[in-house]
Amino acid sequence: MLETPTDWLDHSARVHPDRLAVADREESLTYSELLTRAGRMAATLAEQGIGSGDPVAIDLPAGVGHAVALHGAIIAGAVPQSMPPTGRKGVPVAPGAGFVDPDTLERASRSREGWPTIRRSPREPLTRVLSSGTSGEPKAVELTSANHLWSALASGMNLGVEPDDRWLCCLPLNHVGALTILLRSAVYGTAAIIHDGFDTDRVAAALAAGEASVVSLVPTQLVRLLDAGAAVDAPRLLLLGGGPVSAAVLDEALGRGATVVQTYGLTEACSQVCTLAPAEARDRAGSAGKPLLGVEVSIESEEILVRGPNVAPGQVAADGWLHTGDLGRIDDEGYLWVEGRRSDLIISGGENVRPERVEEVLRGGPGVEDVAVSGVADREWGQIVVAYVVPAPDAELDPDSLLDHARSVLSRHEVPKRVELVGKLPRTASGKLQRRLLGAGEGGESLYAGAPPATAHEPPEESR
Repeated sequence: MLETPTDWLDHSARVHPDRLAVADREESLTYSELLTRAGRMAATLAEQGIGSGDPVAIDLPAGVGHAVALHGAIIAGAVPQSMPPTGRKGVPVAPGAGFVDPDTLERASRSREGWPTIRRSPREPLTRVLSSGTSGEPKAVELTSANHLWSALASGMNLGVEPDDRWLCCLPLNHVGALTILLRSAVYGTAAIIHDGFDTDRVAAALAAGEASVVSLVPTQLVRLLDAGAAVDAPRLLLLGGGPVSAAVLDEALGRGATVVQTYGLTEACSQVCTLAPAEARDRAGSAGKPLLGVEVSIESEEILVRGPNVAPGQVAADGWLHTGDLGRIDDEGYLWVEGRRSDLIISGGENVRPERVEEVLRGGPGVEDVAVSGVADREWGQIVVAYVVPAPDAELDPDSLLDHARSVLSRHEVPKRVELVGKLPRTASGKLQRRLLGAGEGGESLYAGAPPATAHEPPEESR
């Protein structure tokens, strides 16, 4: 059994010293080089008085330097938290946190080598990650080395690991789905390829050049790659999470030869909870798969509950389960189907409306590029269903035609009572929809409607 978290890096550097560990656009490091650089970073942090259990905020662009800082903080015994691409301003960090910035990285390049690993219990915090905050303010979650190690091993057993794997990370490193790519790669002894943000052309070029065997994406990114004609069949796996994806998008990706494995996870569970096995990508498309090894999933009043060694301490309720706030069902063969957030549920005239269901139908309508649905308070109905629609480029979207399409598929209570045409939707840096920001901001201004301006359309009374 590995005794300390940094034994992951030590082990890979000892067994595979010349194997690629991490790369970005500017530089790459082998495992031997990464261990040396991380040790120097640990020495630099110690000179700043940062040691066992101390919080450290990493304020660096996504890239090799960020990976060096992350592993260096772990070697020093500290608890790192990656800052978002926009920087640390306004981001909650632990009291008394130290900071790693470009100056720190430069000083570390001159520090001494061979800094000793600070030992810590597997139950002590290893990383601090903020939840995505899609339904409220982000909350800090401290994940232990045991959480990370179990998650890495269970994920590897499900997805498989090949010695020459190159896992492309184009998600923000302050999100758990990106952070775990760096740590899992160190556990596996494989390479993490880091892009500083998602750029459709750059990712498409990387796929065409065979530079990635595994790619983590959110649905919005997959759609952009498909629209760009990218070689989505080139990687052995496209790991898709972070929100709902339409059946049409899945069908297109699978039809073009992609192996899309959908995953369901959350920060409090160290990313993956359930993930499709690659062999099930086609037959079980739309499902999030079965729970990873050692993880239990239950459904109570339609809510997804999780427990297992991947769940962060302090995140479980009195009944021993993590209550996710997500809605879902488990079919007769044990596969999880995620159906949205409990807090997103719309109750209109006493009928439950799942916005994800309405969104999927509207995405198939004429002239639609993107769409989101939310409930708006209404005196008569309690809530009404409102659709915020981004028209496709050069499309003359007709709201009446879109509503006719909705009526042909949806139940009467699911059909939007208002359609607003907007320029874009509020999403996090990782592409997750921020449903709570839909609608008017303070003073009634639109929070997200660029060009074209937001315009509202209400169907005739008799069609509602």
